[in-house]
Parts: sequence; structure tokens; C-alpha cells
Amino acid sequence: MTQQGQLSILTLKTADVLLLLLALFVTVVLNYAPSSTMNPVEYSLDFFATRIKLTNALLAAGLILSWNGFFRLRGLYRSHRLRLFSDEIKQVVEAVMLSAVALLFAAQIGKWKTIGLWEVTCFAFISISLCVGIRLISRVYLRILRRKGKFLKTLLIVGGGSRGERFARQIRARTDLGYKILGFIDSDAGYSHKRLAGSPWLGTVDDLPAIISREVIDDVAIALPIKSSYSQIRTVIELLEEQGVGIHLLSDFFPRQFAKCQALKFEGEPLTFFHSAPFFNWRTEVKRIIDLIGAVLLLIFLLPLLLIVAILIKLDSEGPVFFVQERVGYNKRRFGMIKFRTMVEDAEDRLKDIEHLNEKEGPIFKIRNDPRITRLGRFLRKSSIDELPQLINIVLGEMSLVGPRPLSSRDADKLEEAWHKRRFSVKPGMTCLWQISGRSELSFEKWMQLDLEYIDRWSLLLDWWILIKTIPAVIISRGAV
Repeated sequence: MTQQGQLSILTLKTADVLLLLLALFVTVVLNYAPSSTMNPVEYSLDFFATRIKLTNALLAAGLILSWNGFFRLRGLYRSHRLRLFSDEIKQVVEAVMLSAVALLFAAQIGKWKTIGLWEVTCFAFISISLCVGIRLISRVYLRILRRKGKFLKTLLIVGGGSRGERFARQIRARTDLGYKILGFIDSDAGYSHKRLAGSPWLGTVDDLPAIISREVIDDVAIALPIKSSYSQIRTVIELLEEQGVGIHLLSDFFPRQFAKCQALKFEGEPLTFFHSAPFFNWRTEVKRIIDLIGAVLLLIFLLPLLLIVAILIKLDSEGPVFFVQERVGYNKRRFGMIKFRTMVEDAEDRLKDIEHLNEKEGPIFKIRNDPRITRLGRFLRKSSIDELPQLINIVLGEMSLVGPRPLSSRDADKLEEAWHKRRFSVKPGMTCLWQISGRSELSFEKWMQLDLEYIDRWSLLLDWWILIKTIPAVIISRGAV
């Protein structure tokens, strides 16, 4: 680490401790000063004057050390040049929550009556805001300085192929990261007269010890193909470990069309996780909370309508109120999807008799004038009221408000294209892009493409947009059969 980097980390460590102390002080003042006869300034002075005792001072010192340890434990004092700010925010939240638990524990030992569960919650919220804020300011300030050529790190790239070329171009384009590419090395003689995004060839892998000895090198990026260069990669890593040089191993070893990768650790062993659906994170948690709250509120609000529909179904035709059909959900888990019954009681048994009338291509079965549909059922389908009981499936966690429509077991088993099955990598939903784009007016292929487009583009904002667009789509009954 450079001298400037060490100073920056020391400054950040000091700032974190001071901000946590400030958050604690603000929490106490906000919660207790208004009820005091003193103004906030007088209360603050009195608070420190009456509570600084030897026992409390020792306890506070231990608390400060533990806070610093939690922040180090979460990796907040490592270089963040190539890290996403969202990852750093997550680490701040985790470190602050551990610090809040330590504060609550210390308050019990020191019998600090002013620090309870509510105060600790306020402390955590204020601390997260302050610590994230200082890191945002730090990032912006450092990136401005790096664009001006300050606090630069020298980077050596090992590998002159397409992977190294691409990485070099990305680093060149991101001047705010503060990397100066010294050059690249590659044992292939064909690269000896090549420049890598403007950087010169410095020699072969065998020349690396001499290059390290004469040049200032902070980090090395290894961009060699793993299959043909395994022994060289191993040699380079062993040498760099001995020298204490930072190593970045470009791990895009396998071609990926959709999958995103995530670096993990298991029992100290590094893992790379590939997944072509949205990663489990705070956004997916928020989606589940919205699903749960939204479904419960809608069930309560729509209860009178649901009761009326149930009575009308019983009066219209023989059979149960609800139709429960096995559908294929998340990762091909089977579940019973609940709908209001819109067909005659033996509709499933009569399917084989009319399957030859199917009007849709692909594995799905759709006909406009299905003889199995009841008089009331046609209206329920047209208005999509028959779908409302699926709110129960959402509460049970089997479905979501927004997601690919769940296929029946019959239709899912007939899927032949492998890419169609990626739709099972997320929870099925009550509405989706297909629902607001024409429903039964669209071909089966277009339906599948829209489902995968939703998965690849997924965001909370996209979910809200689909929910809003669903309202007019339902009102005009576009594509409903």
C-alpha cells in the first residue's frame, strides 16, 4: 500500500470512530434534551460532565476498539478502487449493526439508562447515514484528485490477449480509479511488438522477477487463459505473493450470455457463483415485503367482492368455488395455484376431447370459445377477477405480484427449448410483461421472450411500471380469453 493509501485508511478509521461517537451523542440529545429544562447545548455539557467516570471511560474505550474491529472485519479498510459503492454500503450496514449490538451490550454492563433498544436503533440509523455519507464524499474527492494525476497506483498486466486488451481499455477509460498501466508481459513472441491499449510489452513471464525488482508496481492483473497457461499463472501468483504485490485474477474463464458472477467464500475457499436470475439482495427482499403487504391489503380490501363472486359461482353452476391446479413455480417447484372456478366441474377430464381444437402454437392450450367455460366464468375471465385468489399464493410465498405467469404441469412438461426453462429461475407472478402486451394475442415464442426480457431487466421500478400498466390492460380486457 502506498504512503498516501495508508494515510487515507488512517483518516477513514479515525473518521468512522468519531462519526459513531457523534451518532451516539446526537441520539442521546435528540431523545432526552427536549424533555429537559436545559437547551441542547447545556444538556450536552451536563451529559458529559456527569457521566465521565473511570468505569464508563474504560467501557467506552472497549466499545471504540470493538467498533474499529467490526469495521475492519467487514473489509471496510481495504482498497475500494475496483469495488462497487453498493457493496461498500452493504458492508457499512453490517458493521454498524454489529456496533449497535455492542453498544446495547455495553449499556447493560454500564447500566446506562439513557441507552435502550430505541436509542440503539436511532444510533444505527444515524451512524449508517454518516458513515455512508463520508465514504461517498471520500470517493468523489479521491476520484477528482486521481483524474488530475494524484494518488495513482501502477498496474502491470500479465497477458496480451483479448482478455488483457479488454481490461486495459476499461482501466484506461476509468481515469477516476487512479491506475497507471506500466505495461504488459506475455511469453508469446507474437505480442513482443504489440501495444495493449497504448501500453508497451515489457517482456515474458520469465522476466517478471527482474521487472518487479527495477519498477514500482502496486498491483498486477493476470489476464492469461487458464486452460493453456495454468502453470504460468501459478508461477506468477507464487512470485507476487512472495513480493507482497496485489493480485487481480480476471476470472471470466468461461463464456457467459446471461449469467452474472459473484465472488463468495466457503470455509475460507474462494468460490465464483454464476446465476442468470437476479441475485438475492436487499432489492429481492423489498420485493417480497411489497408482495406480502400488497397481497394482504388487497385481500382485505377485496373481501366483499370475493364473497359475492363465490356466491354467484355456486348459484351459476355445480362444483366448488375455487379451482386449484398444479402449476410449476420457482426452480420447477410444484404448487397448487388457486383461481375462481370458471369452467364446468369435469373440465380437466374433457380436455383430451377438445385438444385438437387448440388455436395456439407451442405447448399451451388456448381456444376462444372453450365449451367448458360457464356463463359467469366467461365474465370472470374477461375481467381477470378469476385470478384474484392467487393473492393467497403470494401470501404463502409461492407467487409474486409481478413475474412470469405460472405454467400448468402439462404445459411445462411439453417445453422443448432449453432457453424457455429459464423462466423458472424466478417466482411466477399474477401479472407480467406478457399480461400488459396483449396476452393471448401474442405467440408462444413472443410470450417466452417477454418473460426472459423481464428476468434480464428486472428492477423494483420495472415491477411498479408493470403493476401500473396492468390496470388499463385489465379494464379493456386486451387479449383475455
